[in-house]
Amino acid sequence: MSNKNENAMINLTIDGQDVQVEAGSTIITAAEKLGIKIPTMCYLKKLSPTGACRVCLVDVEGVDTPVTACNTVATEGIVVTTSTPKLEETRKDMIRLMLVNHPLDCPVCDAAGECDLQDICFDNHVLDQPFSADDVAHEKVTDWPLIENVPSRCILCEKCVKVGHELTGIGSFEVVERGDKAYINYNPDNEIDPYIEGNAVAVCPVGAMISKPFKHSSRSWTLNKVPSIGFAGGSLEQVDLNVKQNKLYRITSQDDVTINDGMLSFDSCFGYGFVNAPERVLAPRLQQTEVDWDRAQQAIIDKVHEVGADAVAGLSSARLTVEENYLFQKLFRAGFASNNIDSDARYGMQKASDTLNRLLGLRASTTSSDKIAQADAILVFGSDITSEQPQINYQIQKAIRKNDAQVVVANMRNVRIAGLSNTFLNYKSGSEAALIGALVKLIVANGQDSAAFVKKYVKNSADVKKALAAIDLKKVVKESGVTLELINDAAAALGAAENVAIIFGADVTKSARCAEISAALANFAIVTGALTADAGGLFPVDERPNTQGLLDAGVCPEMLPGYQGYAQAADKFAKSWGVAALPSGGLNADGILAGIEAGTVRFLYLAGTNPLVTYANSARWKAALEKVEFLVVQDILDSELTKLADVVLPAAAYSEKSGTYIACDNRAGMLGKAIKPAGAARSDKQIFAELYGQLKGAQTLCNEKILAEMAELTDLFTSVEVSGETYTSSCAKKEYVPAAASLIFSTFAKTKVVKGLQLLTGKMHAHTGVTSTYASAACDIAPAGYIEINEADAKKAGVADGDQVTVASSVGSATGVARLSNYVPQGLIFAPYHFAELNAQQVVPDNDNVVAVELTKA
Repeated sequence: MSNKNENAMINLTIDGQDVQVEAGSTIITAAEKLGIKIPTMCYLKKLSPTGACRVCLVDVEGVDTPVTACNTVATEGIVVTTSTPKLEETRKDMIRLMLVNHPLDCPVCDAAGECDLQDICFDNHVLDQPFSADDVAHEKVTDWPLIENVPSRCILCEKCVKVGHELTGIGSFEVVERGDKAYINYNPDNEIDPYIEGNAVAVCPVGAMISKPFKHSSRSWTLNKVPSIGFAGGSLEQVDLNVKQNKLYRITSQDDVTINDGMLSFDSCFGYGFVNAPERVLAPRLQQTEVDWDRAQQAIIDKVHEVGADAVAGLSSARLTVEENYLFQKLFRAGFASNNIDSDARYGMQKASDTLNRLLGLRASTTSSDKIAQADAILVFGSDITSEQPQINYQIQKAIRKNDAQVVVANMRNVRIAGLSNTFLNYKSGSEAALIGALVKLIVANGQDSAAFVKKYVKNSADVKKALAAIDLKKVVKESGVTLELINDAAAALGAAENVAIIFGADVTKSARCAEISAALANFAIVTGALTADAGGLFPVDERPNTQGLLDAGVCPEMLPGYQGYAQAADKFAKSWGVAALPSGGLNADGILAGIEAGTVRFLYLAGTNPLVTYANSARWKAALEKVEFLVVQDILDSELTKLADVVLPAAAYSEKSGTYIACDNRAGMLGKAIKPAGAARSDKQIFAELYGQLKGAQTLCNEKILAEMAELTDLFTSVEVSGETYTSSCAKKEYVPAAASLIFSTFAKTKVVKGLQLLTGKMHAHTGVTSTYASAACDIAPAGYIEINEADAKKAGVADGDQVTVASSVGSATGVARLSNYVPQGLIFAPYHFAELNAQQVVPDNDNVVAVELTKA
């Protein structure tokens, strides 16, 4: 249960004005409610108060000395004065003390023009400096990754320390030394997958924390800030693209006015550099020779006609907007007359989506992600959430700090969030569903289940006891490697909570066992009542920005937009699109791959996706792409993939186009076009529309009109209109409301016993997809892939840290540098999938992320 008391209120007077605030509020919070600004340097609303700068001193009637407004709790009836001649002079002295050895390097300081110290000096008329002191500041620190620290500028507000410890869980900064020798130090706790808190730069009120990628590149006041959304992570992250002279310089975000309250992902802090990368594709190419757009597009159309519709196939991407994915499937179905379309969601989120829909009638999260922060307990299952979804992680951190939420983490690896959990269930691969079943069984046995919810909403409620009776706790303990004590602790914490949030990620969705694990988590959500609770909910997450929008747009052969069965809705769409009929049948990604191998699929169109690196069994895909008769690659960056292509189409990056991303929690946000496309690049939307226009007639490029067409043909939206003053949304989706007797409680799958070493592939913190490997800043901190091995396993194999090692499975092998670690348990090896050079995905079999391997020195 939450400890927060939302009803208790107190009254006080500030500068003669009466105000009422919640008990526990500080004086500065009460002043803000009245619109009274109390000067401060160390206070930040989203962080706990420090009281370090002493600039926010105020008088309280009956108190002999001034108090700091930022950390003094208001009490009933107090009378506060924020401004007197004495207070003003004292404040000036506090500011002068901060300036006593502050370097006068404003002309070359990156914070100039947005420096709080400059502003507070000006606002408070600090015009002289009567104080002096020995300068004992620590020397400039330049050896950290991505951030430079200038201690002589630092005012020790500790915001950079607290933003990591309190809001992201990346506590890599700390205060060392004491008194006037104190400074901020960087203390990474994982050098294998290094983390650094990019938000430290954003919250620094002076120029002490400097972004190395941005340093000395532009004056802040010359940059145009274009409202947009983040390009990675399936959560809505409202940002400002800082641009000048058609170049993206940095990404920032504003406190209070954004959904993410100014918090940025690593990608937005440091991973955006691929937009300006020299590897950008700048012109269309036909047989590796630059041509104009007309010739490239005509070559595509001619080849489609030559091979015939049945031999044509396409794969799209969550990098594309909703509008672009809608036009992609429309181009293929109505233009090319082919239903051979799919995406890499086939190997991830679509498996979870189909399962949750079958059991719960759910296609996304049950509610908006801000409800996570209000939960009393949180289960994070199969997700390195700090890396996969920074904004979801932010909500978890808020729940921990502000709501005293109990956190249970279940993972094969000792991921970062596990260090903040109350209970960590370090399970073995293959035991996921059984472990969840054990939790459900104990919650029910303890009488902590939501029995009334189950009775009302579950169609087969009589089957619940039978399904739970099949769960053998002793067997689960043996097979999962998790002690019964820990399972009991987790069940007790989760069962006692009134509002539970359930979050699961890539270790589940990328697994061949995704359906059975998702079904088990659906059972857990049913028993805990998480589907309709006031807070918490069920949250499947994905690292890509528009996976939900991709699925909504119907980029798969079995469904048309809005999850309508293809056969059932084909006539309706054909009539709307002005064609006699839509093509029958259709191949998914597996069928397309097999078709290329068999020679029946002769034409493949890849839009923003790279099977050579990101798809499981990537070596099989490489052989197929080398064989296919005609390959079209539409992308923003040159790669091994574009070298294989018969036609290369240069696509616009996210900052060069507009459109809609739909987050995993169904909230929509709009990209803001901040710069012109590089070279001759065009938006994916324009490319599809032009091809469609040559085949079937004019296709609008207006985002609102495309969504309106989608809305007319589906029941996805409650409205399609641009809303929001600064950060805009283009549509609103229907809320999830389960009907009575509509949910299905399924049986729990048995453990798939695995033996020997297992390789798990997945995301690392500094990279998302493949594009970030073209961002120089991201590569500064994580330049290459690696093979992470438990120290005991390495010793057994005779492997030392830094050795070249090979992991080999029944489908392929990969060779890379060994990184010894205890973040992976004995018996498990981990490798990030992002890097083409390592290509860890060639080791795992089709539709999976875990495989038995042999480990040898290379």
